[in-house]
Amino acid sequence: MVQQITARPGQKAYLVGPEEVLSIPMTGAGTLSDGDTVVRSTDGKSVTAVAGATPTRFGVVLRNGVGKSGKDTSGNEAYQLGDILPVMTIGNIWVKPSAPVTDITAKVYVKTANGTADAPLGSLSSAALDGTELPNASWETVTNAEGLAILRLRGA
Repeated sequence: MVQQITARPGQKAYLVGPEEVLSIPMTGAGTLSDGDTVVRSTDGKSVTAVAGATPTRFGVVLRNGVGKSGKDTSGNEAYQLGDILPVMTIGNIWVKPSAPVTDITAKVYVKTANGTADAPLGSLSSAALDGTELPNASWETVTNAEGLAILRLRGA
């Protein structure tokens, strides 16, 4: 039997509630892909990849078929410096956590430090290891067969 894919990272989860998606330029080096966690600048006018420290103004890149001018290390289309990204700060979105979510009451953490965990910076988890709590966020589901879970963002 073939298993159907039900969602992709960065895809909107259609649950009832408020929603805010910003169209905001990317700064900094590297590339960003659908479903990646980003850090909003202090003035709120740009976003960058998570690069450490303890930022608390996060958003998640919303899946969109246009606007990507770069390629990631796997050769897939990705956002790069100067591209305008759709960033969800309030709403429900499918994400791929670095470890399975088994308890929806667990807090949401963003990996902000290189330390003991192998997950890349910016990855989401329900464990605090090497991470900063994502304020006003919660898990709406446990991970599904594709390793995806719905994250509810309530703004930062």
